[in-house]
Parts: sequence; C-alpha cells; structure tokens
Amino acid sequence: MAKRTSLFLVLMVLLVPILSACGGDTPTATVVAEPSATTAGTSGDATATVATGTTGDATATTGTSEATATTGGTGTEATATTGGTGTEATATTGTGGSGGTTGTPATTGVLIVSPNGNQSTTFVRNFNPFGAAPLFPTLGGIYEPLMIYNTIKGEIVPWLADKYEWSADNKTLTFTLHNGAKWSDGQPFTANDVVYTFNLLKNTPGLQGSGTTAVGEGGYVSGVTASGDSTVVFNFSTVNTPGLYDIINQDIVPEHVWKSITDPAKDTNANPVGTGPFTQVTRFEAQSYQIDKNPNYWQPGKPYINGLRVPALAGNDQAATAFASGNLDWGGFVVANIEQSVMSKDPANLHFWFPTVGGTALFMMNTTKKPFDDPAFRKAVSMGLNRTQMIALGLKGYSHPSDVTGLSEGFATWKPSDPNSLGNWTTYDVAKANAALDAAGYKKGADGIRTTPDGKKITFEFTMVNGFSDWVAVAPTLVQNLKAIGLDPQQKNYDFPVWLSNWQTGKSDTSLYFGFNAPIPYTVYRNIMSKATVKPVGENSGFFNLWRYSSPKADDLLTQWAATSDIAKQKQLALDLEKTFADEAPVLPMWPQPSFFEYSTKNFTGWPTKEDPYALGAAAISNATREQLIVLTTVKPK
Repeated sequence: MAKRTSLFLVLMVLLVPILSACGGDTPTATVVAEPSATTAGTSGDATATVATGTTGDATATTGTSEATATTGGTGTEATATTGGTGTEATATTGTGGSGGTTGTPATTGVLIVSPNGNQSTTFVRNFNPFGAAPLFPTLGGIYEPLMIYNTIKGEIVPWLADKYEWSADNKTLTFTLHNGAKWSDGQPFTANDVVYTFNLLKNTPGLQGSGTTAVGEGGYVSGVTASGDSTVVFNFSTVNTPGLYDIINQDIVPEHVWKSITDPAKDTNANPVGTGPFTQVTRFEAQSYQIDKNPNYWQPGKPYINGLRVPALAGNDQAATAFASGNLDWGGFVVANIEQSVMSKDPANLHFWFPTVGGTALFMMNTTKKPFDDPAFRKAVSMGLNRTQMIALGLKGYSHPSDVTGLSEGFATWKPSDPNSLGNWTTYDVAKANAALDAAGYKKGADGIRTTPDGKKITFEFTMVNGFSDWVAVAPTLVQNLKAIGLDPQQKNYDFPVWLSNWQTGKSDTSLYFGFNAPIPYTVYRNIMSKATVKPVGENSGFFNLWRYSSPKADDLLTQWAATSDIAKQKQLALDLEKTFADEAPVLPMWPQPSFFEYSTKNFTGWPTKEDPYALGAAAISNATREQLIVLTTVKPK
C-alpha cells in the first residue's frame, strides 16, 4: 500500500536529545535560521544553516530565482522563473466559488503524484487538517507547521517560526515567527493564528493533530499567548521537554477563516486558505484533482512547480503501472522486483529510494477484548508469526524482522547492544508458540481451535485494507500462521476510511498498523503504551494507541523523561522503556518500515536521493511527515 512515513506519524514527532546543546537540567536553547532549505548548486537555489545553542544564528542566501504576481479581477497570474535552468512556467489561479473549482488549472509544470495512502477509486473533496482523512497535500502542503523535524538529517528545520527558546526552568517555550509570511488569500500570518489554532484544539472535541497532546485533556501546556505579531509563548503546567515536537509539528490554520466555521471537526474545508506552497484547488473531479501554487507564498520564488495533480489509483499495482508508463512523477508504492518490473522501463528517468529510518510496522490486537488483554497470549502469538516470509511477500525483501524493543535501526544509539537480551518473542518458533499458549491456559478443543480459560473459542476478525497490496500480500501468511497455533481468524477487508474508523473507535479485533515516525523512543512508547494516548471505546483515538493499552510503569518512565533534558538520563530511561515494552508486549513489532519513494527525473529535478538525502522523499496523506514540505519547495521543472 504505500502508507508509511508514519504517522504517522504520521504525526507526531517529539524531541530528539532535546537539546544536547543545552546541557544540565535547566537549559536555555535557541534555534535560529531562515526557513529556506533546498539543494545547492544552481543559481536558483537557496541554502540554509541551522545553528543550535544560546548564541548560534544562521543565514540564508537566495539565488536568482524570482516570482512576480499580477492580480486581476477574476484571478491571480503568477510567473515564476527558476534560476539556473532557464525554465519559465506560468500558472493562473482565480477566485472560484464556494465548493467549486477555483480558477483555471495550470497546464505546464504540474507534478503528478500518487501519495502514500492514496488507494482510492473516487475522491471526496475534504481539505480539513483536523479530520481523520484529509486529501493530499492538506497536511504539509496546504497547511504548515512552525518547524519541521528532518528525519534524514536528524535536525529541526525552521519554517513558520525562525527560532525557539526555552526558559531556564523549561516551563516556558517561546517562538519567534518568520517575518512576512502570508495566508494564500493575502492576509498576514501572525502570532494570533498560532494561538487560535491551539485554543481551537483545546476547546473543540474531535479535532486531530499533534497539538492536542500539548493542550488537550491531560495536556501539559496551560496556556498559549501572543506577544505582538511575531512572538508566541507556550506556558507549561509541568516540565515536558519532548513536548517541543508536539507543538512544532502542528499545522496552523488562519483565525480569520476558521472562526466562522461552525463545526471544525466535520467541515470539509472545500476551498482551503493556507500558508503552504500549494493552496489553489483549480480542478476537482471524482477521479482526479489538482491544486496549484499559492500566489502569495512567503518563500521568495517558491514553489518552483506550478501545481500538483492527484489521480485516483486503486492500489500499488495501478500506481506502479502509471509510474512505469510515464504518467506519474512521484509515488509511494511497493511492487515485486521493482528494478525489473518498473525501473527498467525507463532507467534514465525512473528511480526509487527506500530508507528504513522510520517507524516499525505493528500487528495490533485490541487489548480491551479477551484474550488480547493477556501479555502471555500476545507474546505467544508473536512467536507464531513468520515475519521473514511476510517481508518477502509484502515488502519484497526491503526490510527485516523487528526485535522485541519495537525500535528500528534508526534508534541504534538508544538500544542495548544485544536487544535479544530483553526477550526473543519476535523470533519465529511455532513449537514455542504452541507451548506458550498451552502454558497460559489456552487449550485446544476437539476441533483444534483453542479456547480461553473460561471455555470460549478463540475466533476473531482479522481486518485488511482494500488496495493496500503489500498488506494484502501478507494476509494469507498471517492467517495461516494464526491457524497453525490453534486460533480462528476471520479475514475481512474494508476500504481505508472504514477500516481506520473502526480501529479509532475500538470496534476491531486484529490488524496491521503503520507504526510511528519519531526522532526519539519517548514518542514511540508514548504513542504505544501511555495512558495519555488511551481513549475509551467509542471515542476517536486519532492515530495513536489504537489497541488501547496503558502501562503504569511506562507512564512513570515517560514522566521522568519529560522532566529532564540530560541526555545520559534520557538514554537510561530509554533502556528502561525498552525493557518495559519487551516485558509487556502491548503490540507486536513486525519490521522496520521502509519509506517507499519513487521519483521520475523526466520532467522534474531536485529530488532527495541516496546521494543527496536532504529529506525523506515520501509523499503522504494522513500520516504525513512535514518533510514533504522541504521536497515540495525544492523540486523544480526541467
């Protein structure tokens, strides 16, 4: 399926060694930089340097790219000339009507993209950044965050905010916003918009976003205030240094638009107003839509491309066919033998890069239901899963089985030298799985199907997602594995929105899940086993802790982590959390998730590559990492 990148996280990155530049338990940290980061090398490029510490600062130099805009009676015409290539492109956008198409679609310099999670046969016009399933590029394209965590670089990239600073006691976090940023309707972006966004999340039930962790029920931020137009202050009720990433990852909305929306949780936001590089919905049909460049984008000369067109593609195979035939520029699919089946069709222009630095795929069981609430049962099931075979079938060998920490190799510096010292229940061993189930009281009946200690047959629903071809390829093996240890799974496939809704409200039994992209173990384990991320059955859980597991021991360790910025202490707490996860097995780690990313250089250049890994290249929908903004503002037409 092509849905990795997280969660995402999508969704959901928290502080890496917050901040090693600070030192001690009461540090002051400042990040300063101009939010303009692209690859260098031509006269149209811009470079940025981020400096950390209390005295560091950074400068950005912009090349000769320039853009001009002329406003007419019915639309805005923007002409952008990219430096270094001599390519000139023109995009025309207009005002349009409510719910309709805005202006005339651009016809040149339009990038065709099938983002991760785009397995759709029809589109519903929904650009609500607070909803469960907004269309691409609502998150990290139409709307933007204060800052971006760059997974590849392991660093914070300033964006709508130029810098942040902690107070000496780590209970006040101050952001200085970028001067001159505007909304796509021409109104200025100010500190009041940031305050409004977080207050909206705090006061409106049902909204989704990383900021809800900070200001929602049980949050650690007591108040958000503006000091003038360019300064925002977050006051913490308790010290929570990793909360920085909850805050910077939250997409910001315009107060002057959203204050008039009656139901922010359900409104489809058909004609969005954002600060992002692509905001103008110039075409919308059931099978395709196009979003053109923001005529008032605040980064001079950007974006270099005129628009994004998203076709409806039912699954990975359809996306691969479109990419191989030259009808797709940017993809996130997975197919067998991609070098031969796809890239060989046009080896000069078709490329892929699958870094495994993100989250870990998970097999989840609803722990509010028996026997899934028993850790002995969960560990036994884990030993019965043939991960190696599933990786070969679903991921075409582009990963490896997870260990019992649930953390990918991207967290190597946080893990013990031998993760197997914590347990081996992710190792495939059918005999041990059966023995463990017997020992835990789950005996086989005359029909070979196990029962719970109170005599109930263990039969349950195993859900799959239509169009997620990698998951669908894995499903037969998973079902066979579960039957081989005496369980009775009943596979049922759903369309993605239904599947997600069932899990978010606690209705489902078992399935796979994307995992979480995050810079530090704190975030991963908070999303997996903290009481703070558990919602009652029937209440929407967002994208966190769909299995509804709460670990008091983990919560104590997470609280200790949040109270310190001492890296040595954080590393010891990480080891303690890893042991807790290994002991309790709240969810079953399967394999480090590759970030599936295909790109064509036939019409566009400036993509991140193995040789120039300036950011994750994957485009995503609901579980988007905001790194795609770096890509969207770097890629250029040839």
